[in-house]
Amino acid sequence: MKKIREYLNKFYTDHFNWKEFSFALLFVFCFCVFRYYTFIPYFDEDISLLTSWWLKAYLADMKLSFHFVLYLTPILLGYLIHSITHKHWTFWKNPAFILLLLFGVFIFSFRSSITFMINDWLENYATYAHVDWLNRILSTIARGLFLFLVLFTYWYFTDRKNQPFYGFSSKKIDLKPYLIMLGCMLPLIAAASSQSDFLSSYPRVQRIASLNMETPSHWKFYAIYEFLYGLDFFSIEFFFRGFMILGFVSIVGPKAIIPVAYMYVVIHWNKPMGELISSFFGGSLLGIISYYSRSIWGGIIVHVGIAWLMEIGAFVSKYFFQ
Repeated sequence: MKKIREYLNKFYTDHFNWKEFSFALLFVFCFCVFRYYTFIPYFDEDISLLTSWWLKAYLADMKLSFHFVLYLTPILLGYLIHSITHKHWTFWKNPAFILLLLFGVFIFSFRSSITFMINDWLENYATYAHVDWLNRILSTIARGLFLFLVLFTYWYFTDRKNQPFYGFSSKKIDLKPYLIMLGCMLPLIAAASSQSDFLSSYPRVQRIASLNMETPSHWKFYAIYEFLYGLDFFSIEFFFRGFMILGFVSIVGPKAIIPVAYMYVVIHWNKPMGELISSFFGGSLLGIISYYSRSIWGGIIVHVGIAWLMEIGAFVSKYFFQ
């Protein structure tokens, strides 16, 4: 943990600003109010205003546009607040910053739309008993491959001589601190696993209606789903702490850490509120570690580990204790 404390102390000493941090907390609070406490009637139930916007975008076949605006807005706001609080506007004059930011948000927005493309394609296989499971499996694989191939191509032609592939450093890394961090999350995950809002979202595989825990032949479907579910967070970590921070090193340096955390919060808009709030702190911490270590392996261990632990906690709470 000594190395991580050194990273945090260096960031606090050189770059931390209480005004910027306070504005970030205000953003998280306002987004939570907007997401979880603004409801409108929708047929026989009330849904959040943001969910209604998503449904309208879905029905109008504007999913890519919806995600692009949803993700671009917070990260631009984060950079704007950074410039205001630090009185630093230089990077806004750099066309490379604007283009790279738009490029990053666009490819992640496209990634978010891949699931719906796969779903439309699988309509030809609607008679398959586990078509929803197949949709989630293929979508996870397609999202990960898309991110890696696009960003590898960009890195190979523009950034290859400057740094390893966005956090995939070959230097030896001490994994013990990250395993300790993961262990510290156990009591928090155990506590969350007893909450109704958590169990309404987890385990994620419960959304696949064709699978049944009491059917032994279905366990192979569960195992494949959970394995790939964890790997999906591998690609998330690579994008946010790899490309969106290390890919911007030569332009904004550590200034990217807090603005990227804004966007990271918003991608949790369909998760329980506690998870959304904690994503800001977790995203900022992992961003600091990624920037100073130039590696995302520790973040991958923490992120994927937490995802699997949340699934296990929900399984145990829902299927063994109830």
